[in-house]
Formats: sequence, structure tokens, C-alpha cells
Amino acid sequence: MSRLGKMPAWQRSFVIGGMLACSITGSLYLLGHEFQIQRSTLGDHNILALHGITAMLATIALGTVLPFHLKSGIKSGRKMISGFGQLIFLLTLLITGALLYYGPQEIRDNVISIHWIVGLVFFAIFLLHGVAKLEGLSRLDLFKSTGARGQQALAQVYRRHGQGLDNPADQGPTCR
Repeated sequence: MSRLGKMPAWQRSFVIGGMLACSITGSLYLLGHEFQIQRSTLGDHNILALHGITAMLATIALGTVLPFHLKSGIKSGRKMISGFGQLIFLLTLLITGALLYYGPQEIRDNVISIHWIVGLVFFAIFLLHGVAKLEGLSRLDLFKSTGARGQQALAQVYRRHGQGLDNPADQGPTCR
């Protein structure tokens, strides 16, 4: 690992794959069961069972992330809102999922609504948390997250283009 909190490739694939599989199977079941879209296929018990299995895998993936990724995320102070938002939503999904399976029948309809609404919001936050680093890189974030050699190299690039890193008003290098 070259950067604090960066997951190894196997873990990143496992987490993304597990969370995406769980979110997609849950969304498919939601479309079929709640919204009656191709109910015979998407609302089928097999989709629900697949959602349960992928939820177990996603829970294991969450367990691999908690000890290191979460700790380093707190230390770095980056993406705190989306990171903790995901954690809160995942805990809510775990609790509501358990209530759907083991809870009393009287609260089932409310728990179903909470589970699918939180699930959809989690899916959006999960995508934003992973994609935001691709689109949200600014010069200063990149400068802050690189090591000493990287900072020197970056400073040289900006100096060559006549811009300093200490002036936030600079627009960065431009292609001409």
C-alpha cells in the first residue's frame, strides 16, 4: 500500500463487488416486488435469496474495511461525511435486514420501507464516495496527499508553468 488507508486490490475489489452486488440485487427485488416491474422475474424469491447472500458477503467486506480504512480515514480527515454516512446507513441496513427476518410482524411494513429507502440512499453515497476521488482531485488535495518527492515534482511542474502552489487563485497549468 502506497498511501495511508488505500486498500489492497483484492480488498477493494471485494468491497466494491460485494456492495454493488448487494445493492443491485436489492434494487432488482425492490423493482419487482414493490413496484411490480416484471414481478414474476424480479420479485421472485430467488432474487431475494441472492440479495441475502450478497448482503452476507457485503457484511464480510465491511468487516475487512473497518480496522484500517476507517481508522486511516479518520486520521486523514478526508471524505468523513460520505464515509461515516455509509457506515451509519450500513448499520441501519443490517438492523432492518435482521428485523425483516427475525422481527415482529406488526412492524414489518414500516421496516420494509425504511430498508429500501436507506438502501437506495446508501447506494448513491457508496457510488459518490468511490467516484468522488476521481473527479474531486484539486491541485491542493493532490499536493497534500503526496509524499515529499511527489510534492517537489509537483511544485516543479507548476513552477514551469509560472504558477505557485501557495496561491489558491492560480488556475493551474493550462494546455495551449
